[in-house]
Amino acid sequence: MIYRIFNPCPQLCDIVDMYWYTKLVLNESVQQDYPTPVMQGLTFNFSKLAEHHSDGSKTVTLYKEAYLFGQPVYPRVVQTHTSGIDILGVKFKPLGIARVTGINMEQLADRIIAAEDIWGAAVGSLCDEMQAAGDTEHAIAVLERFLIRQSVKTSLHYRVDNVDAALSLLECHAGAISVKDLEDRTNTSRKTLERAFLTYLGMGPKLYSRIVRFNTAMQALQQGRHTDIGRLGLELGYYDASHFSSEFKRFAGKSPTYFIKNPE
Repeated sequence: MIYRIFNPCPQLCDIVDMYWYTKLVLNESVQQDYPTPVMQGLTFNFSKLAEHHSDGSKTVTLYKEAYLFGQPVYPRVVQTHTSGIDILGVKFKPLGIARVTGINMEQLADRIIAAEDIWGAAVGSLCDEMQAAGDTEHAIAVLERFLIRQSVKTSLHYRVDNVDAALSLLECHAGAISVKDLEDRTNTSRKTLERAFLTYLGMGPKLYSRIVRFNTAMQALQQGRHTDIGRLGLELGYYDASHFSSEFKRFAGKSPTYFIKNPE
């Protein structure tokens, strides 16, 4: 198996978190469970693999070369049917897709759509150029030129800066900050901040903060840094152990105890 991570160029540092590349030979179908991440992404499936993404209520089958992933709000089960995986992916910053598409992110929240639905025939040309690049580094260079062009063409309302400031606060407080505090510290009203979050993230600040806080808890459990669920819940601002467990299961699909017993 090959798995590599690459950093973005300076021009894209406020848009892209990282690039990743994985290549793997498979002899049978593989099923994986994914707790709700803090993530927006773009993937290129060079092996034309068939993947089924299910959140329990709907299933999306991926078979095209490139897909955009909005911020998930539920855990997912991914089943891969292919003889091998050859994928180059982009993990965007929270406002990354908005900055390179200009779309209202409500249409992408908790959804996976073909990249051609946003960028049209340019995606086919991009995929061809990336595959002809020769190696992963040059393929990423091709992709970065494309993303830079798209970002230059995209103009966003100044309210995106309010969302950006709120996101910094959410990160600093691991999601454990009230919406009222976000409003006060970004100098916005509840209605204004809600509308801006919906436009640039696809969901309101309350739901997004719950996902951020859950991911902080998930990371602590996976890394084996906490075994006391009640204490961790209180540290992260949950009302009590019961509230923490129910929220955790909502976004992970499994109890926090499961991850204590099965750390990474």
